[in-house]
Amino acid sequence: MAQSNGEQQTEYPMSGKSLVLLVLAIFLFGGGYLAGRHAGKASTEANSKLSSETGSTGNGGPALPRVTAKKIPADASDKPKLGYAELEQKILSMRSLDRGADARDWYRALDSLTPVQAQTLLAEVEKNPVRSVREAVRTVLLGKWAQGDPAAAMAYANALPNKTEREKAILAVVRGWAEKDAGAAMAWAQQLPGGQLRNQAMSAAISLLAATDPQAALEASKTISGRQNGYSSMWSIFNSFAEKDPAGAAQKALELPMGQQRSQALQAVGSSWGQKDPQAALTWAMGLANGGDKRNVVNSIVGQWAATDLNAAVTWAQALPEGSLKQSALSSLGHQWGQQDPKAALAYAQSLPASSTRANMMGNVVGQWAQQDADAALAFVQAMPSTTERNRMLQTVISQLSWQDPKAAAQFVAQMPAGNAQMSAVSQLANSFAQNDPAAAMEWLQTLPDGQAKRNAFQSMSWQLAESDPAGAAAYVAKMPPGQDRDNFMNSIASRWADSDLNSAVAWASQLPEGRGKENALSSLGPRWAEADPEGAMKFAQTLTGEAQSRLLSSIGSTMAANDPKAAVDYASRLPDGEAKNSYYSGLASGLAQNSPEEAAKFVASMSPGAAQERAASTVISQWTEADPKGAAAWVSTFPDGTARDNAVSQVLGSWGRNDPRAASEWLGTLPPGKGLDNAMNSFVNNVSWQYPDIAAPWAEKISDERQRNSTIENVARQWLRSDPGAAQKWIESSSLPDARKQTLLKMRGT
Repeated sequence: MAQSNGEQQTEYPMSGKSLVLLVLAIFLFGGGYLAGRHAGKASTEANSKLSSETGSTGNGGPALPRVTAKKIPADASDKPKLGYAELEQKILSMRSLDRGADARDWYRALDSLTPVQAQTLLAEVEKNPVRSVREAVRTVLLGKWAQGDPAAAMAYANALPNKTEREKAILAVVRGWAEKDAGAAMAWAQQLPGGQLRNQAMSAAISLLAATDPQAALEASKTISGRQNGYSSMWSIFNSFAEKDPAGAAQKALELPMGQQRSQALQAVGSSWGQKDPQAALTWAMGLANGGDKRNVVNSIVGQWAATDLNAAVTWAQALPEGSLKQSALSSLGHQWGQQDPKAALAYAQSLPASSTRANMMGNVVGQWAQQDADAALAFVQAMPSTTERNRMLQTVISQLSWQDPKAAAQFVAQMPAGNAQMSAVSQLANSFAQNDPAAAMEWLQTLPDGQAKRNAFQSMSWQLAESDPAGAAAYVAKMPPGQDRDNFMNSIASRWADSDLNSAVAWASQLPEGRGKENALSSLGPRWAEADPEGAMKFAQTLTGEAQSRLLSSIGSTMAANDPKAAVDYASRLPDGEAKNSYYSGLASGLAQNSPEEAAKFVASMSPGAAQERAASTVISQWTEADPKGAAAWVSTFPDGTARDNAVSQVLGSWGRNDPRAASEWLGTLPPGKGLDNAMNSFVNNVSWQYPDIAAPWAEKISDERQRNSTIENVARQWLRSDPGAAQKWIESSSLPDARKQTLLKMRGT
């Protein structure tokens, strides 16, 4: 291995950008970790111990770049208004995040606060014992505070002792600051040291800077490494470009390297252009070379056109030559057509040849119809013969209705025959049903017949049930028969219970019967326990044996290393050699890589050669490749020849190839020949061919092992035939495949 946060307010206006922030708070932090009791202390001391000019800390994170933005003076509106006391009480009493209409009302109330009010309410936030609630509300309040005083808000965020909470809070400040001054927020983010936090802060500022200066946003995006160079950023940038000059934006998008960022940019141009001049936009889109990008951009434009002139969009799509592009474009019209004239849309869909596209279009249409007239739509489905196409259509309908009207969706689920399709639909509905109304979801669950579908539904609901009443869920699980369902539910209970009452969660998990369920529960407690009481967590872990000990130690090691690397390394020396220490090392490497992959690499290099070192290296590579694939590749290139190096190379190419196939391909070309190269090429092709078969194809041909080469060529050919049959045919004909296998593939064209 190489050495390697008055008068009753009845209306709460919310800006579009703020609404995005609130949605992010709900979905990103709805399942957060336990922070223990330390965050409240940091919050009350933040203003007295921190410099609002420098952002340096007294007890939280590392020194951050100086925040030079001026504070916006308070005015009369900063006086408390009626409803403020109710907000304070709700913050203190919340034990889970509101959903649906309640959530919208609650977060609109928070968004109506002034920056000074948001700052004041943060003290109440830190008193709430449930981490997921603290993080979600803190995110909103810090964003509001940052709009008035970004320096003080940043100092507060950086005082939080827990690394995960601290970095989420810093990003909330950057987003709030960027709503008022995206350029200043961007300049600040650029001063952060390289790593995941800088990438995320840059992406947050870029998305808002794009609205006023897309060119500067684009240039800034080029300085972000890895995946955080961001799909949402590319969409914001090129949507802004296209609002002013769609043709110029299209050209800029095409100049980007092949990859998902380029695809996002092209779709953003198509969506914006399609709102203004769909015919011109389609003329451009039809000239795109890549089949996947062409199909997605055409669908985006046609969808925009249908919103303003459905008949024209349908007529255009119907005039396309027969093939996958026509079928995909027509399917994308199902939503709009189904809203305006579902019977006509269904009549057309039924005239199409039997295919997954026809089933998807019918499902889209019936899904829209069901939201207007569920009884009529259900009657239509009941009258259909029981076929595979009917089941596919039902899945699409259920997918659309699950969130808007889960009770109506349940009626459609009842029409499906037992089998994999029904189980998938039941699981999807169970998840959405439980989030909207857990009690009603449990009533529905009891109506299902015993079997795998019911078990899957229960598993999908378990997370919500455990969050709303962990003690009740624990009583329920005690009555369940042994098995995987019970084991997984135990894991959900432990995770959610630890958010509100760590001690009770530990006591409950400790008395569980020996087995996988107990192992799952203890492992899920690891991060929360290590944050609140690392010494106690380590001592308890050493009383365990086998897999339970290994999983808990790995979890503890990862959390400790992310929050306090030095202490985490010191703890390692207390463990005796063996599997327990190896498991802790693997988690330690993972936690170190969250802060600095380079330091994690040095730690791995200091380990003794063997399985433990290889496991730790794989963990570092996984995180490093997401943040900085070139850096990860350079490290892996220093590994000595052997299986560990071959596996590491394939791991880098798999992740890098999905995000930036051109760059990954270039690096692949620098690798030396050998059996390891065959494995690397195969890994690259398998990860790229589904979207970029033209990039994957040449590498498939270079695999030296004939059997592996032929199999890989056939996989690429099948993918390419779906997106660009003409180009695929030419390649197949010129490939090294035996003639009989070529003819078998060519028969797939047009099917």
